[in-house]
Amino acid sequence: MFDTTKEDLKDILRKVDEGKLQLPDFQRDYVWGDDDVESLIASIAKGFPVGALLTLENGGAVQFKSRMLAGAREKDASAEELLLDGQQRMTSLFQSMYSKKPIRTRTQKKVVVERFYYLKIEAAAADVANIEEAILGVPSDRIVRTNFGRDIVLDLSTAEAEYAGDLFPLNQVFDHTDWYFGWRQYWHQRNPDRLDVENRFFKGIVESIQRYKMPIIRLDRKNSREAICLVFEKVNVGGKKLDPFELVTAIYAASNFDLREDWNGIAGTEDIGRRGRIIGQDHTRRVLKEIQSTDFLQACTLRHTRQRRLDVAAGGAKDSDLPQITCKREALLALPLNAYQRYADEIERGFMEAAGFLNELKIHVERDIPYPPQSTGLATAFSILGPAGDTAVARERLAQWFWSIALGEQYGSSTESKLARDVPELVAWITENGPKPRSVDEAIFQQDRLLSLRSRNSAAYKAIHALLMRRGCQDFISGKGFELMTFHKDRVDVHHIFPKAWCKKQGLDRKMFDSIVNKTPLSKRSNISISGDAPSVYLKRVESKFGLSADMLDNILRTHLIEPEYLRADDFDGFFKARLQALSGLISDALGKAVVESHGSNEVEIEVEDDETDDTEAMDNGDEIAAA
Repeated sequence: MFDTTKEDLKDILRKVDEGKLQLPDFQRDYVWGDDDVESLIASIAKGFPVGALLTLENGGAVQFKSRMLAGAREKDASAEELLLDGQQRMTSLFQSMYSKKPIRTRTQKKVVVERFYYLKIEAAAADVANIEEAILGVPSDRIVRTNFGRDIVLDLSTAEAEYAGDLFPLNQVFDHTDWYFGWRQYWHQRNPDRLDVENRFFKGIVESIQRYKMPIIRLDRKNSREAICLVFEKVNVGGKKLDPFELVTAIYAASNFDLREDWNGIAGTEDIGRRGRIIGQDHTRRVLKEIQSTDFLQACTLRHTRQRRLDVAAGGAKDSDLPQITCKREALLALPLNAYQRYADEIERGFMEAAGFLNELKIHVERDIPYPPQSTGLATAFSILGPAGDTAVARERLAQWFWSIALGEQYGSSTESKLARDVPELVAWITENGPKPRSVDEAIFQQDRLLSLRSRNSAAYKAIHALLMRRGCQDFISGKGFELMTFHKDRVDVHHIFPKAWCKKQGLDRKMFDSIVNKTPLSKRSNISISGDAPSVYLKRVESKFGLSADMLDNILRTHLIEPEYLRADDFDGFFKARLQALSGLISDALGKAVVESHGSNEVEIEVEDDETDDTEAMDNGDEIAAA
C-alpha cells in the first residue's frame, strides 16, 4: 500500500526540476504568503520538521494527467511520482532555494509579487534561533526602493553588490561554491577576521540546509482508486477537499477528455456545459440550480452498472454471479470514459425531465426537494424510460415512489444503496408491470409524526408543503394557485395559520401550534396581512382590505384543508383536530395506503427548540413583522 522514507531535500528538488516529481493536473497553483515562505525557510535552516510529503507512484491502475510544479521549467518528462500533499511547501522551497527565477508570493496586503530571498549572513550566524529575522525578500530586479519607487535603498543586482551587502542568495544554497569563494575573497581583502562568521554560517546554516531530509509517505502504484480517493479526501489543496468528480476529471484527462469543461462549459465561448444546459438560461430550472457534478456522475454510474448487470444476465449468469448495480464512490471512480460518453446525453435529458416532473409535484426550488438524491433517481429513471416515462400511469407511479420516499423518510442514510435498489425496481414496475418497489411497500407514515414536523429540514415537512400546493391550495389574498411563476414572484413559503404570536399569548402548546398542522403555503403579502392577530381579526381585515366576501375567503381556506368556522371562532383545538385528520387523508392518498394512527415510537423523543434556518420561516407572522 505505502512506505515511509526520508530523502535529501536537494534530491527532491532535483526531481521537481527534472520533471520526475510532478503534480496531478487538477491541482491548482497556490501562492503562499510572504510570512509563510519566510517561516518555512527558517524551519528548514534550523533543521525543524515541516511535515511529510505524500506521493503516489505513477503508472498504476489510476492514470492521472500530470504537470510540472509552478516555477519549474516545462519539459517533456514522464513523472515517476505525483505529489499529492505538500504542493505549497515544495513549490515555495523549489522557487526560493533551487530555481534561478524569482518566487511568486503574496504580501500582507494580499498583493501577488515576485521576490528573491536572502539570508543576512552576520545576523543569521549570530542568532540561529531567530534566523527568521535574518531573512530578507527583495523585488525581482533585486533593487529595493522607497519613496514610491523614486529612491534606491538597496541594490543587489550584481554578485559584487551581494558580497558588499553581506547577503547570501538562497537560490545558491545547493550550488554555492563559486558564490562562496567570491564572497570570501571580497571580505578577506576588507575584513580578514571573519573566520568565525564564515564557519557558523556556511559550515553551520548552509550545510544544515544541504543535509536536510524530508519524510515522504509514498503510495505504491498498486493502490486502488478507492484507496486513492480516501487519501485525497483527507488532503486539503488550497483549503478545498477533493471529491470524486475531481479525481475522475484527472483520470479522464489522461485520455485527453476534459470532464470539467464538459460539465461547466468553456469560458468565453457559447458552450455552457451540461450543468448550464440542465439548469437552463432563458427559463431557469431553479429546482436543479444547486445540482452537483457528483449527482450527474452518480446517475451515469447507475446506468452503466445496470447495463453491465443486464449484459451479464443475458449471457446466462444467475443471482450471485451478477455484478451489482451501484453508485457508490468506488463505482464512480471506476466509471470508464466510454461509459460516461455513452450515457451523458441521456442523463442530461433525464435531469431536465426530472426538473419538469418536480415542478408538476409543486416542488419549485432545490431547498424544497425532500431528499436531493431523489432528483438523481428520477433523472436516471427518466433516462432509461425515455418516452415510456411520459404516460399517465408512469407519472402516477413515479409520484407514488417519490412521496413514499419523502413521507416515509427513507433516504436519511445509505442513500447510494437505496438508489441502486430503487431505480431498477421503479423502471421494472413501470415498463414490465412488475412488483412495486420495496420502498413503496415499506413506506409508513404515523399520524403522530404530524405533531413533530416543525422544521423545513424534515423531508416529510417539505412533502406536505408540496402536496398542499399540488392539491390546489390558493393564496389567501389573490386566490391564485401556486404555479411555477407565481411561486417565485409571490415569494411563497410555509407560514402559521393561527399566528405564532397569538398562540404564545394564549399559552398554547408549542408542540401543536408550531407543527405542520398549523402551517400552510402562503405568499409573503398574505403572511404580512395575517400579522399576529387572532384568525377572526385577520380574516375580517383581508375581506375588508382586498374586497373578498366571506364565502369567497371560506372557499379559499378549504383549499388548504382548513375548516373556516374554527378560524372565525378562534377555536384552535377544533381547527387542529379537523386539520390533523384532513392532512392524514392527504398523506394517505399520496402513499396509496392508510396512515398509521397508533401512538408511540421505538425511542423516547426529546423536545428541543428547532433551529429555523430559513429567513422567511423565521420572520413568520406575529413576531418581527407584527407591525407591518
